[in-house]
Amino acid sequence: MRIMITGGGTGGHIFPGIAVAEAIEELSPDAEIFFMGRRGSIEERVVSGTGRRFVTVPSMGVIRGAVIRNVAVPFVVAAGCLKAVSALAMRRPDAAVGTGGFASLPSVVAARALGVPIVLLEQNSRPGLATKTLSRFAEVVHVTFVESERYLPRARRIEHSGNPVRRGFNELDRAAARRALGLGQEATVVMVVGGSRGARRLSLAVADAMPRLSAAGVEFVIQTAVEELEHVRRQAVSTGARAIVEVFFEEIARVYAACDIVVSRAGATTLAETAIVGRPAILVPYPHATDDHQMKNARSVGNAGAAVVIPDGEFTGDRLADTVEGLLRDRTRLTSMSSAARVLARPDAADRVAQDVLAVASRTRH
Repeated sequence: MRIMITGGGTGGHIFPGIAVAEAIEELSPDAEIFFMGRRGSIEERVVSGTGRRFVTVPSMGVIRGAVIRNVAVPFVVAAGCLKAVSALAMRRPDAAVGTGGFASLPSVVAARALGVPIVLLEQNSRPGLATKTLSRFAEVVHVTFVESERYLPRARRIEHSGNPVRRGFNELDRAAARRALGLGQEATVVMVVGGSRGARRLSLAVADAMPRLSAAGVEFVIQTAVEELEHVRRQAVSTGARAIVEVFFEEIARVYAACDIVVSRAGATTLAETAIVGRPAILVPYPHATDDHQMKNARSVGNAGAAVVIPDGEFTGDRLADTVEGLLRDRTRLTSMSSAARVLARPDAADRVAQDVLAVASRTRH
């Protein structure tokens, strides 16, 4: 049995694909899985790092306001579709899985053209353009949020399965994670993660908050963009803060295991990972996300009692320090937020999607 998985542009699209691949491999060890996406992309780097096969196809997304650049989009996507058709015709997959993002479009369109059955994943409360466009062709669309359904009127079948999370998040040891990272066993650890591209607003705010929070015994693990890396590291040194600052963490599950509070954007994959490890969150939704879907994601988590939501324009070092200090003074609230996060978790999401993919693929073979 051969299965193609595609999607990317950000880690929020590719990591669920890897989670599904892991689940398929457990359920059907003989399954052959390969990924398709852009050359030089985060998905190529991440997938290749797992040892799985990655086939490159041209792809390009629309950027708001970039009128001249966007003229090239249809031509690049068309070229990607042609290459994807050729690649799929050679490999003849039994099913195709699209996890969203512009990177998935050529490969899923090619699968449709070749009659390969399609399974789609939609992580966000408001589906992206790729999912809305392709949903009518899919055997099933797996969504994270119930409210996604009203945006997919042409979908044949919709399953509310949750967002697949990689296997490593189910095998966490807090003490071991802290030893591996060099963090204090009794310290309060704040994790700051801006998504696969980092987040300038979050990085600058945590740098400003370091003097107050480190004086209160807080330690930090910070994922930032390369542009802010040295600034945040210098601030940690100058304030004497105990902080690990990197552009990318290969073992991100270990970071979640070690932390007490997560400060992040509100991408659906980050929210799913935060929920499955049961960590309270301070969410700062990215204000330019399509259809403001990150704010919708964040409000869903905040309304459930698992997060404090702070609009991007209000997020400063002082606001972060005030919020963390307030939570540390109210341990009952922290415990309640942690419990609420676990209620939101869907640990069986990857297995549910994998079972559907294997069922679809089996029908193709017969």
